[in-house]
Amino acid sequence: MQKRTRLMTFLSILLLSAILFMASSQRANAWFFDPFENMVEMSLNTMENIVLGLSDDILSMADNIGIMADRILIMADKIGEMADRIVYTEELMVSAISGSGISSLITAPTEGTVVTYSTPVDITLSSQKTDYLLYISNNADMSGATNALVQNSDTSIAWSRLPGFATSNKIYIAVKTVGGTTSSDFSNTVMLNLQ
Repeated sequence: MQKRTRLMTFLSILLLSAILFMASSQRANAWFFDPFENMVEMSLNTMENIVLGLSDDILSMADNIGIMADRILIMADKIGEMADRIVYTEELMVSAISGSGISSLITAPTEGTVVTYSTPVDITLSSQKTDYLLYISNNADMSGATNALVQNSDTSIAWSRLPGFATSNKIYIAVKTVGGTTSSDFSNTVMLNLQ
């Protein structure tokens, strides 16, 4: 019986020792590993916030690049239109110089002048001619132009057609001078802003 009691006592002590060892090792693990676990978790949270912030910045930059691309396309269209008009004007100038000699250039109004529907435009020609055909178009190449004879530099009759003809706030004018039964080639084209 004493052997059995000793054995039971020994097993009890061994069981209690094992329980105490496990409990103390869990506390030791918690004491040793918890700070590392917290540090790793904080680092992961910080990295996640940085990645989310970078993602927002990249999306914002992509939107800005898209807006800039649209503006570049608009600018390219305007440059193309200007180039077409420059070439066309140069062709007209060459034709005016090498042709019959009756062609004129519009010296006033100048490019981009603001005009109104109600006030006829005053046109000055390089040849000082007072009789000519005035062409008004919605397009820089003068396609679909309306025209009227101007006599003694009075543009009021031609200008009276403008309200029913102009479809935007920009119009283009050119002239053909007349002499006898013929007319010259187009003069230079001038873009005017309508108000």
